[in-house]
Amino acid sequence: MKSVIALGLALCAVCLESSAQVGIYNASINQAHRAVNATEAASNQNPDGEPPARGGAPAQAPKPMDPVLAATLQNVASLAADLGKLDPNTPPAAAITNDLISAANGNKASAATIAKLVGDLQAAVGGKAAMRPSLKKLAQYLHALSNGAHLTPAQFQMISDNVEQILENGGASYESTTGVLNDIKLLARETK
Repeated sequence: MKSVIALGLALCAVCLESSAQVGIYNASINQAHRAVNATEAASNQNPDGEPPARGGAPAQAPKPMDPVLAATLQNVASLAADLGKLDPNTPPAAAITNDLISAANGNKASAATIAKLVGDLQAAVGGKAAMRPSLKKLAQYLHALSNGAHLTPAQFQMISDNVEQILENGGASYESTTGVLNDIKLLARETK
């Protein structure tokens, strides 16, 4: 009889221990489910904290780019490519002249001013590998200067100083840098 009671108590102890382990196991599973649900809920939120729309209207297509902005970006990219092709040993391509003329949205600089600027840019930029990383920025400045009517005197001075810095850092001579700076003053004045 004592052995039956001892066996019964042992079974009860094993059952209690098993149910405690099952309870801990179930609690761990429930905690894991809560963590997954919280993570999914957080990832389904947009930056504004609102849940995304389900079903209903489809997402709006992106708005087309402003044509003026698109033309400006294209002109800057073309100018940067033209500057990269300048070679002091060959005549400049007509493309850079055309791109400088088309950069102006209003008043255009004279052909003589553009030709002088292109020649001085060729001397300052042509064949200088150190200039390559700055060509896009230089192209942006040239585009802005081609629209001198939109520049305040402070903006013009800042652009002029930055162009000078780009040319000096790129290895342009003092003479070619001075030539470009004089040309951009004239360019900005003629496009006012």
